[in-house]
Amino acid sequence: MTTSSPNPNAGGQATFVSTGVKIKGQISGSSEIVIDGQVEGRIDVQAAVVVSANGNVDGDIVAKTVKVDGKVQGNVNAAESFELQVSGRIEGDVKAPRVTIAEGSFFKGNVEMTGGR
Repeated sequence: MTTSSPNPNAGGQATFVSTGVKIKGQISGSSEIVIDGQVEGRIDVQAAVVVSANGNVDGDIVAKTVKVDGKVQGNVNAAESFELQVSGRIEGDVKAPRVTIAEGSFFKGNVEMTGGR
């Protein structure tokens, strides 16, 4: 399902994976993705990836920015920033120039801060 988004970097569009929806396979593209359901496979986009509190990703994520409120089992490579929120869980390595990990979240893996000064 695609709907309007206020994110100008996403070309005005965002793709939503709704609660109760399960996708297996690779997702790629240039617009923002918001995951409320389940994705099994690699996500490779040139915009933001948001894994909501109900979202679950089993696979690697490559994106401009990544925000995790739900669960991710896989490696993350963010070109600009990575945020792990209080309710977020990640098991995998993270590469990004800016990394934020909220107190109370769960993180198991390594962090490599890339491209900074």
